Amino acid sequence: MLLALGGMTAAGVHAQGLPGSGGGLLSQQPRFLPVDEAFSFYTSLPEQGIVVVHWTVAPDYYLYREKFAFSLSTGPASQHVPTATLPDGVAHHDEFFGDVEVYYGQVAASLQIPEIMRKGPLTLVIEYQGCSELGLCYPPQRREIELNL
Repeated sequence: MLLALGGMTAAGVHAQGLPGSGGGLLSQQPRFLPVDEAFSFYTSLPEQGIVVVHWTVAPDYYLYREKFAFSLSTGPASQHVPTATLPDGVAHHDEFFGDVEVYYGQVAASLQIPEIMRKGPLTLVIEYQGCSELGLCYPPQRREIELNL
């Protein structure tokens, strides 16, 4: 069951040469995808009490394993950090964060929803961060998804 799609809105990020910077017509500057195209996601409920967040990472882009964070809420006074299960990432030396684990291609995070939160609507807050292999590191992202259980 498909519940929500990531990538609702985002401004594109493009590298452009400045006049007089030596970038002629034959000079190609990298073009970077908008963040929600580089890292698109959706959620599913494969079984009662489990929500899975599935990412598709564009070619030449990656997500940091250590930058994932999740929380659940049924209202302002009821927040919970669910147990998240992620696969091992690929070892990567990053110019910004040093030695880290990253994900290329596809990755899915499985989250356990506490029984007390399984009735009624629920807000899932997802935080993540990724980069392009060409040197652009996107700022940390935060998305809120409404789940109807």
